[in-house]
Parts: sequence; C-alpha cells; structure tokens
Amino acid sequence: MKILVIGSGGREDAFLWKFQKEENVEKIYISPGHSAMERFSKVSLLGKKDHAELLSFALENKIDLTVVGPEAPLTQGLSDLFSANGLKLFGPHEAAAKLEGSKIFSKHFMKRHGIPTAKYETYQSYDEALVGLRNWPVEEQGIVIKADGLAGGKGVVVAHDRAQSEQTLHDFMVNDKVSVKSDEILFEAVLPGEEVSAFALCHGEEFFFLGCACDHKRVFDNDEGPNTGGMGCFHSPSWPDQQLVEKIKEQVLKKTLKGLQSEGTPFSGFLFMGLMIDEKSDPYVVEYNVRMGDPETQTLFPLLKGNLSQSLLALLNNEPLKSRDLSLEELCSVHVVMTSGGYPSIDDTPLELGHTIQGTDSVEGHLFLAGVGHNDSGDLINRGGRVLGVTALGATIEEARELAYQDIAKIDFKAKHYRRDIGQKERGQGR
Repeated sequence: MKILVIGSGGREDAFLWKFQKEENVEKIYISPGHSAMERFSKVSLLGKKDHAELLSFALENKIDLTVVGPEAPLTQGLSDLFSANGLKLFGPHEAAAKLEGSKIFSKHFMKRHGIPTAKYETYQSYDEALVGLRNWPVEEQGIVIKADGLAGGKGVVVAHDRAQSEQTLHDFMVNDKVSVKSDEILFEAVLPGEEVSAFALCHGEEFFFLGCACDHKRVFDNDEGPNTGGMGCFHSPSWPDQQLVEKIKEQVLKKTLKGLQSEGTPFSGFLFMGLMIDEKSDPYVVEYNVRMGDPETQTLFPLLKGNLSQSLLALLNNEPLKSRDLSLEELCSVHVVMTSGGYPSIDDTPLELGHTIQGTDSVEGHLFLAGVGHNDSGDLINRGGRVLGVTALGATIEEARELAYQDIAKIDFKAKHYRRDIGQKERGQGR
C-alpha cells in the first residue's frame, strides 16, 4: 500500500510512526512534512504542494490511501477533489467539514438536530456584538467568546471580567495586530464540568468509536494564560467509563452522523467531539473537529493495537470495523508538549526559533517531532511554536506522568517551555 499524508506537525509524525510499522504499507509520502520525518525509512518528503499538485502526484504514483492531518485542506475541498478523481481519501467533503470550519454553522447544526450544547448567541458585526455583550451577565455567569473560522486553537477566550470580554471582542473583530480575525462572532454560556475529547472513525452513519483523551489548552500551569493548540494530554481507560461512552455515542455521535446524512452532507473521516461532562455525567458539545486532534493523536496512537491503514480503507469500502480490528491497550498515557519561547504569540510577536535541540536521542518513551528542521550543519533545530512532544505509558496516570517528565527533562534548547502539570489531576476527580 502507498499512503499520502498531508501535514507537518506532531500529529502527522504520529501517523507516520504508526503507518511505518504496518507490514502492508510499502511507501509513505508526506506533504509538506519536515526534514526530521525522514528518520522513518518508508517516508519521503514532498514539500509544499497545492491541491492540484497533490492530485497529480497521487494519480501518477497510484496512491492507495490519503490521510489529512490538519483541518484547512478539508475545509478547502481536498476530499471533494480526490474523490471526484477516484482516489481514496479519509476525510470529509467540504460541506461536512464546515462542522469545524465555522463554529456558528456547527452551533446551528446542533440546535437543528437536538445535540446537547451550551446556549449561544451569534453576531454579524462588531457593533451588534458589543450591544450583545453589554446585555450578557459576564461577571455573574462568565462568557465564552469564539471567532467563527479556523484559528489554530487560539480563537476561544473564556472570561468572567467585562473589560477582558470587551478587549477580546475588539481583538477578534477589529484589532489588526492580533492574528485571529473574524467577521462574525459567537457568544456561549460557560458550561461547568470536565472536558474530554472523544474520537470516532466514520463513514456515513457507520462508525468505530476509537477512544477519549483529555487535552490541556492553556499555555501555563494551572490552566492559566492564553489558549494554544494544546500543551499536553492524557488518557485513562477508566474515564470516561462505559456508561458515559454510551451516552456520547447515543446523544452526540449518532445524532451528528444522522444529521449530516439527512442534510445531504454525509461524513467520512475522523470525527473529534470536544465535550464538557456535567455533574450528572451528561455530555455537551463544546466543539467539533473534522480530523484527529493534536496532541490527542500522539497520546492515543502509542496505545493503538491493530492495522490502522487497512481499517481506514475498510471503512471507505463500507466494511464495518470491530474491536478485533482496532483497540486501545488498557494502559494510561501522558503526552507533554515542548514549545518555543513566546508561544502562542497571539499578538504575532516573534518566537524564539532556530536553536539547536539536544537530548532527543536519550528519550525512552515515544518522541513525536513537530515544529523542527535541520540547520546547515545537520543539527536538529526548533522552527515552530509547538516543537515536539513525549508520550509515556503506564499502569496509572501517575506512572505514565513520571516517565514522560523524566524524558522531557533530557531535552534542551534555548527558551524552551512546557507545562509541568499535565495529567496532574485525573478526570472524574475534578480539576
């Protein structure tokens, strides 16, 4: 089998690591990728290519399966282009990808199909939103302000202070110095509870529930500072328990797939359900993503048993999957992300880049490389915000956490940053 992977981050590194081990996989191409991905013997870098170039390459090289890591190519119609030319791509068409591409679309979709989510209001201009904000009980109940489009995990702010809320609204809709831009805005009620990300492999209304992981979004310890693409993650087989998983399937997953099917936009690909679990153990959707998460992929894949490439092709060929095909080991997993100084730079201030990374050869767990490259001397250097991550497995969260931080302590580069509290409190016990 020949596989084409789209992307260049830690998530895509984890896909390569998984596919590399599968005997049926002959060759893996990645676009754009990064130079360190060539440490996998089956991998070749293609560099940056537009959609037409990717299509031409896939046709000429008889690619059997394409997997898309980031959301942008899916919201821009790459799946439509490939399927129209007879190619197998595991990812939704542009119309279904709006679940992630537009937060306002997804909220209206959930309302139409009775999928549990927070109360919300939407506004089409800054002036309208400012009036709406003045009528929102920010100090008493808090507010979640979301930019409508894709924002790399930086377009969401939770506030309980009116001045902060007004500044966020101004930043997202008016301030040219802020990287997040949005012509429309979404206000949501703050949902109390515990967050979890649930993942399923889907094709139409057929699905295989992969599992859950818990992401840490804020850049600093104790969930302080701005939102990021993810600073770390953990998985425990004991939470969510089976009863809660069944609720997620019935109240969220099945309704979502049935709703998309009924609207003429059937979903095929990885469905990421960002959920808040309330005190009654009921799930509410915070957001959808239409691809695997980052760093959730790096957290789950080291636990994944079975042949992933064959399973994805099987679903695309309308063959149902069973737990004998794919399953997660009954172990805990902790993934810690290391970033460049200055990340996430929501005001576009320069990051501390180009520094030599040392100690990666000493890592005993699973090392996934993201924002890296090589300098002229062949040294590994940091070239992006999220640089790398380490995943460790253990019988308990505490054991996996200790092993992950032992590995993180071996890695060094100038101005590095990482959180020191990933997995410190297991879900189901408060946080």
